[in-house]
Amino acid sequence: MKKNYLRRNKWNILLFIFYGLLLLWLYRENHFSITEADKSYHLNLLTINSIFVGFLFTSLGIMAGFADKKIIASLDKAGYMDNYYNSIYTGLFFHVISTVLSALGVTIEFFTNNEYVLIAQQVTLIGGILFFVKAVWNIFKIIGKIRRSL
Repeated sequence: MKKNYLRRNKWNILLFIFYGLLLLWLYRENHFSITEADKSYHLNLLTINSIFVGFLFTSLGIMAGFADKKIIASLDKAGYMDNYYNSIYTGLFFHVISTVLSALGVTIEFFTNNEYVLIAQQVTLIGGILFFVKAVWNIFKIIGKIRRSL
């Protein structure tokens, strides 16, 4: 069971490893060096994250709409749709965390210039964008499978 789960989610796992290596490289090159931000910085991140969250929820709705298609139902029953859903869930997780941190940065002075909060916002935004791109790619693949099955 665990072997199948890992095999079916190998692209998500590889993307997560790439994400970790990217963060390590960005940290070593000192790209997380924002030490002071104002409320507009947090408001801009809040806006960006909200847009990504909206698109990811739309992707989730599209995937739910495909659930009644015969090919999708058979792939889901066999567990192969986990890869597609998990990339959306992971992207949502990262963007929601970044959204919450941005909202706190706008409303609570302690979070506005906290270096760790600023870095966490950047880290979660990057992760969210990576998994957003993968989710969009997966939606294109699913649409292609459905069109070929018609």
